[in-house]
Amino acid sequence: MKTRTSISGHGRSPAEPPTGPYCRASRRLRLLWQVSALLLLVPMAVQAQQYRSETRELESVPPAVEQKSAQELLRTTKDPYAKSLLLRDLAAQAAQSGDAGAAVRYLEQALAQNALSGIAEQQLREQLSQLYLSSGDYQKLVPQLEAQVKSGKAGVETLIALGSAYIEQKRYSAAIPLLQRGMREAAAQKRRIDPSWRRALAAALLAAGREREALPELEKLLAEDPTQRDDWMRLAAIHLKAGDKSRAAAVMEIAGRLGFLGDSESRLRLVTLTAQIGAPFEAASTLAEFIERKQVPLNGESATLLASLWIAARESQLALAALDDAIRLAPSARLYQQRAQLHMDREEYGEAARALSAAIERGARDGATLMALGMARYQQADIDAALQAFREAQAQGASRKLAGDWIEYLESGRAREQAMAAAAQRRVRSDEPVRLGGRLGDAPVTVTAAATGDADGAGAAPRTVRGGLTPIGAEASASADGSIPAWTGGLTQAQWPSGFRKGERLRDPFAGERPLFTITRDNLARYRERLSQGHLALFARYPGYTMPVYATRRSVSYPQAIYEASQANIGRAKLLGPDALAGAKLGVPFPKPQSGVEVMWNHRTRYRGNSVEAQTTQAVVQPRGSPIYLKQTERVWFRYGNTDDPVDLSKQNILLYYLTWFGKTRNEVDFLALVHESANSLENPRNIWVLPPGIPRMFRVPPVGYDQPFVGSDGLMFIDMVDMYNGAFDRYVWKLLGKRELYIPYNGFRIGDGSYTYDALLTPHHFNQEATRYELHRVWVIEATERSGKRHSFGTRTFYVDEDSWNVVLVENEDRSGQLWRFQEGHLLPFYDGAFANTAPMLVYDFKDGRYFASRLSAEDRPPEYGVPMRDAEFVPAAVRARYAR
Repeated sequence: MKTRTSISGHGRSPAEPPTGPYCRASRRLRLLWQVSALLLLVPMAVQAQQYRSETRELESVPPAVEQKSAQELLRTTKDPYAKSLLLRDLAAQAAQSGDAGAAVRYLEQALAQNALSGIAEQQLREQLSQLYLSSGDYQKLVPQLEAQVKSGKAGVETLIALGSAYIEQKRYSAAIPLLQRGMREAAAQKRRIDPSWRRALAAALLAAGREREALPELEKLLAEDPTQRDDWMRLAAIHLKAGDKSRAAAVMEIAGRLGFLGDSESRLRLVTLTAQIGAPFEAASTLAEFIERKQVPLNGESATLLASLWIAARESQLALAALDDAIRLAPSARLYQQRAQLHMDREEYGEAARALSAAIERGARDGATLMALGMARYQQADIDAALQAFREAQAQGASRKLAGDWIEYLESGRAREQAMAAAAQRRVRSDEPVRLGGRLGDAPVTVTAAATGDADGAGAAPRTVRGGLTPIGAEASASADGSIPAWTGGLTQAQWPSGFRKGERLRDPFAGERPLFTITRDNLARYRERLSQGHLALFARYPGYTMPVYATRRSVSYPQAIYEASQANIGRAKLLGPDALAGAKLGVPFPKPQSGVEVMWNHRTRYRGNSVEAQTTQAVVQPRGSPIYLKQTERVWFRYGNTDDPVDLSKQNILLYYLTWFGKTRNEVDFLALVHESANSLENPRNIWVLPPGIPRMFRVPPVGYDQPFVGSDGLMFIDMVDMYNGAFDRYVWKLLGKRELYIPYNGFRIGDGSYTYDALLTPHHFNQEATRYELHRVWVIEATERSGKRHSFGTRTFYVDEDSWNVVLVENEDRSGQLWRFQEGHLLPFYDGAFANTAPMLVYDFKDGRYFASRLSAEDRPPEYGVPMRDAEFVPAAVRARYAR
């Protein structure tokens, strides 16, 4: 009897003759039947051309053989190709039984054999992709999905799957266009858009901070599928963050009717989601209301959550009250540490020390906690207790060095006097009531410093802290080690020196303070990380150069109008080019700068009063010989930064009008210049006119600047070094490098209060450092490199910009070979009677020839006058000629 059998072989056919060992042929037949079964069990596209058929005749029906399971065959089979097919068979069985995890493992093992033909391997990978999708394990699928999208052959499912994978990787910006494209293509194919797709898109938009775009997606989602609680919570949270309390209330009412706000867990979920989308104040206000209405129980968990939300919202007064509840209900070392940090930020060192002691009693004997206790005790002038804490901290490995430095300082004999002087000047904090939002959020918290009675707001400094930043964009919090304190609004009138009257020569409000330490060449290594390259070069060149370092005082304040305008500029101000500002008004254009040139525009437009008339002295100081003096008079009518009448840049392209003249004596005029500084040089560059001595005529000259010499500086200062930097930005590429904590000249009141004559200040080689004051502050760092096709005498320049005032305070100027050539140092001076800050004096050190140049010296000149009545008409060339030409 002859039996006719048709065999379909995969890739390569069985090579054994019918008379050979039958078991192997039989197993190969069973494998091929199992492959056919796999094609039925696991959907796939099979290419017909990869198969070939052959017909064989058997002499007789083969005897029955014992059937073995695929698992048994897998254990005995050595051939990689056979193993691949067996594993594929096992994957099919697992998939049919619903065990996707096992199916994935089998297919991964099959591919690892590396024995299948190209087409068969591709089909296996497609099957594996489908299993990944069904199991939600997208991460292993990303390279394959990306390749499909790149090829342009990706279907809807592939787009959605890759978008979902990116969400798991927190690549929200990359996920959004894929999800949107997948949904568009599904709609074009008239396919139903799965609610999970829209939910993923809404989640990605929220995570990327694009709440406005997420809002319609959530509304559509809820219309299609109103059964998910978190969708309602997210929609309410978006309205909360936007301040639309009526819509938020309506959403919550519907959610409540559907049973989604019927318990405290759901309400806490709403609070958590609100905080997650960046609205901690609204979240805390909502939770406080839930607790007050007893809709959420007041227990250790809810009180701790409320405290953390108030801390995130920078509301220390409310956070302390919540922490008190949390400690009462569920005391822990961690809660006491949080309480201590808040008191440290508020300079309430006694309360901080008590909280830290309580934390230590509960087991928090780590170095950081002991160091904080030592600092709090020191601030109380309790030197013995501070030493004890620092000695205990020194036993901890991580804090050994820092604790040792503190012990050395405290044992030096100067610490007690300095701590007592600082404690005596410290004010008791007075908190104004904080107005919480109405139901589901209201206006932001406003904290107002002590009232001064000044109509112009000088020194009053009401402020609003948003997202951890001051109104003009500085970090509000203290530094990690507490050496830079938290911002509290700057100097108020209550802190002015006794007897001082507005308009007088500024007096030092910190006159009783003594240096914490003095940096010399001998101890330079200890402080090197917090020094600029320019200061390191001064130490290297001059053995006697020193830097007296004082306690940090964040003394700069601005009028409330500047704070409000700066916040209004966020998202509105923009640059049309490096030298073209648009959309900004009155305040800091870019409180959250994204580039170096934006930081420099903040410096250029910073508030310096509405007008000023000042006479100052400048001098060239040689290594030997007497200084060469020159008087400079300036009249400035600020038009952009003018709180009384700020210019609208869309209508008038002007930043300021500037008139200056020079002479060897106060009344002598050797040279006069008039400048109209524009905001958009693309439309109209700065206009300049000069009045030469002895010629009664104004000459308009081409715009000057860059590396042209400044009058009277003997070539030491270029025009674009005036005011630390001024003029066009087009010759450099401005790179924002980030922030650093540096010792910079700050609160230099003694230089100009009359304590020193000019001859005493202008000592050979370098400025008289005894008159200076340096403090640790955070600064923005910008690197300016020469733009292609442009040329400047300085190839590279590094700028350091004070975060609290946007004043450039240090500049390192390198020559074209990369060597440090000139170093600018601006001594920052808060003009507390006018609520602004400026650098005075400004120094330029030349490291090639040993000279230096000083400008804005004022100790022997009359105090500058601010708020002088001025009009645009005074700065017309004809008016200037008529008044000043002789």
